[in-house]
Amino acid sequence: MAILLKLRNRKSPQLLHNQNMAWHVFKQNKAAVVALLFIVAVVLFCYVGPWFYHSNQTDASAGLFFTNLPPQRGFPLGTDSQGYDILGRIMFGGQTSLEVGLLSALVAMTWGAIYGLVSGYRGGAIDAVLMRIVDALLSIPGLFLLLALMAVFSRSELLLVLVLGLTGWYGVARLTRSEALALRNREYVSAVRSMGGGSTRIIRRHILPNSVSTLITVTTFTIGDSILALSALGFLQLGVPLPKTDWGTMLNTGIQSIQLNQWWQVYPVAFVFLVLVISFNYVGDALRDVFEVRLRTQ
Repeated sequence: MAILLKLRNRKSPQLLHNQNMAWHVFKQNKAAVVALLFIVAVVLFCYVGPWFYHSNQTDASAGLFFTNLPPQRGFPLGTDSQGYDILGRIMFGGQTSLEVGLLSALVAMTWGAIYGLVSGYRGGAIDAVLMRIVDALLSIPGLFLLLALMAVFSRSELLLVLVLGLTGWYGVARLTRSEALALRNREYVSAVRSMGGGSTRIIRRHILPNSVSTLITVTTFTIGDSILALSALGFLQLGVPLPKTDWGTMLNTGIQSIQLNQWWQVYPVAFVFLVLVISFNYVGDALRDVFEVRLRTQ
């Protein structure tokens, strides 16, 4: 026990140094820090905001006498063509967009990581066949594939998570494959193999942990892409079914009123949605720098 405590104490300063170095690299990217703060603010706005700002978002008949109202007292961002309070609607739709975006990104990361690690570690003919499958899927326009799947199956949040996740894993698979190709011939992998360690153990205990930095980085991009894809489906009226909504569905509803100069139905939700997607990309860029070995060892 004493030896284990000594070893842990020896590692602690190095671990603390790496954490401090990672934070130093991240905070040097001012745009990424602002982007991270914006993401946190949007999450709090969508989930904590409804506790303080109450509005009806499920009963359309309750707002029949408050349709298309401009921003005013009682309705800070006005109302839409159905009488829904837009500020509350952004919170309500944001919950769905964030949840579907995060869950679909986790599905894409999980399947893409397994696929890419197996392909890269096995190599040879297996790698060639698996990568040709990815190339074939990449040749199909993503939006057309999403539309086809949504037209075949009935809409639901679970279906959206699965469809977005299982059509967004290609990039994850290719990146993790590259990591596996670079790691499979390392000395520690060869040592485990020489001692009789199986492929599953090598991938699970050695290659996957050393690929975590890449997976974390690509996940941030995937979340932004999933939110963007969900908004595209919602704009085409293939988003989440009623009574729920998402930011894309709100844009579809509001775009019909923009010609009547009812700007409040489009600009606020468009600002939150676009800046959030851009913010995830900035954070992903910063995380890529943080996990660079060169930056951590300087």
